[in-house]
Amino acid sequence: MLAPAETVLITTEETSLSVGDVISMSVHNLISFVSSYRPWWSEFLAFGSIDRPTSFSSAASRAKLNLCHFVVNYFLLTAALVTLFLIGDPVALLTLASFAVMWMLLYFFRDHPLVLYGRHISDRVIFVGLIIGSLWALWFINCLQSLVLGIVTSFLLCLVHAVVRNLDDLFVQEKDVVIPSNYLHWS
Repeated sequence: MLAPAETVLITTEETSLSVGDVISMSVHNLISFVSSYRPWWSEFLAFGSIDRPTSFSSAASRAKLNLCHFVVNYFLLTAALVTLFLIGDPVALLTLASFAVMWMLLYFFRDHPLVLYGRHISDRVIFVGLIIGSLWALWFINCLQSLVLGIVTSFLLCLVHAVVRNLDDLFVQEKDVVIPSNYLHWS
C-alpha cells in the first residue's frame, strides 16, 4: 500500500488525476495482476494430474503448494460460487459485487494517491470507510447465510482440488536441477 499521508509527496501530475483516472489505472493494475499470476485453466483442470495422495503428509504438502500456486484461480472460483449462492437475491448480489469492486479499485490495486477536490485522501480513511461500508451492507441486505454457505462450499472444493492435484507437472524440483561442479558455467 501507499505510505502514510504525512510522507507522501504529491506531484502536480498526481493532483490533476481525477477519480476516473485513478479507477482506470486500478482496473489496468487488476487486469495485469490476474493475467500474470493466474495459471491457465488447462493447467488448473488437468485431469491427468489428479490422483490420491499416499499419506497425510503428502496431502498436506500438496495442499500447501497447490494453494500457493493456484491462489488466483481459487479466488476466482470462490467468487463464482458466492455469486451462484447469491443469485436468488439480486440486491444482495449487486451490493456485494459493488463493494468488492470498490475494495479492489480503491484499496488493493491503486498505485496513485486518491485526490478529491484537491485534497489527498489517506489509505487509512479509505480502509476504514470500506470496512464500515462493507459491514453496513452485510447487515442491511441480510445475506450472511448465503454468503457463508458459498464461502464454505468454495473452501471445501478448493481444498479437495489442492489435495488431489498432483505436483509432478507444476514445479521444477531443486533436487532435479543439479549442475555438476566440474563444468564451467558461462553466464
